[in-house]
Amino acid sequence: METTTFYPEDILIEKMQDGEYGWLDYVNHHSREWQEEYASYCEQHSLPANDESAEQFVHHKDAQLEAALESGDA
Repeated sequence: METTTFYPEDILIEKMQDGEYGWLDYVNHHSREWQEEYASYCEQHSLPANDESAEQFVHHKDAQLEAALESGDA
């Protein structure tokens, strides 16, 4: 059984800044929910699971959050 450790966002950012993690690691260690959403995102857009598509996914999530904040849903 595979066990993934999830980290708070500030730790993930630090790991990326230190060069320890790339975008794919960032997504996979963010949360199980993000892992599932990312897999679905890749499937819907016919993208391979790699750093490039993971970065696109993170920007997609940021845009969703911004839209929710602007509409008062968050």
